[in-house]
Amino acid sequence: MQILLEQIIDITILSGDIMLRNGAETSRVEETMFHVARSLGAVQVESFVIPTGVFVTVTDKTGRTSTIMRRVHDRTINLDRIAKVNELSRQLSDRRIDYQGAYAHLEQIARERTGFSLVPSMLASGVVGGSAAILLNAGIAESMAAFFTALTVRYIAHVISRLHGVKFTFEFLGGMTAALIGMLFQYIWPELRPDNVVVGGIMPLVPGVAITNAIRDVIAGDLLSGLSRGLDAALTAVAVSMGVVIILAVSAY
Repeated sequence: MQILLEQIIDITILSGDIMLRNGAETSRVEETMFHVARSLGAVQVESFVIPTGVFVTVTDKTGRTSTIMRRVHDRTINLDRIAKVNELSRQLSDRRIDYQGAYAHLEQIARERTGFSLVPSMLASGVVGGSAAILLNAGIAESMAAFFTALTVRYIAHVISRLHGVKFTFEFLGGMTAALIGMLFQYIWPELRPDNVVVGGIMPLVPGVAITNAIRDVIAGDLLSGLSRGLDAALTAVAVSMGVVIILAVSAY
């Protein structure tokens, strides 16, 4: 079946859009878009990806060329969706799936609700916080306090995300919550070291994937994307630290 240029560019931009929205690095998005378009009959594919948008130009066998751009406003981290789109591009390249099936599958990936529910996410965040406290030579009491703090911070993030708060709001409030709970535990239990509790509590807020992607983009030569992602990660870290500093400064008086 002859696949039209418009169909090729539609599925190509959709694959790039899904990957970028879910935290894929620039080189991975561009490579996936290239393979998707070429596997459907494109002769030439040129793509340009930045953290806030996807641009792609496709030329078919008849020499017709079309360019499309899609703005990306909301971004998150969902490695499951990235892996699914990558696998779909491999299936297209190996001719294991046709255009209709691939496009329907991409739409399903974009719509599906992935990830864990609130309670498992809170428990996982608590484990991360408690483990970080243990690495800082914290005792059992401090580790349990860090577990509870990180769990509460994850719940705050969930509430803010449901309210569609301004970006960096839940990082700021999460830092304040971690510091406030740490000070509260010290007030109730003077022997407890609040620094271990606070560090463990803010661990779920650390932008580890964003920092990794920023470094990978810079190494790959995508300087604009790398610097943008790095700035985003830096602002996240500043928001968390400002929340902590405000509580610590207030409690010092």
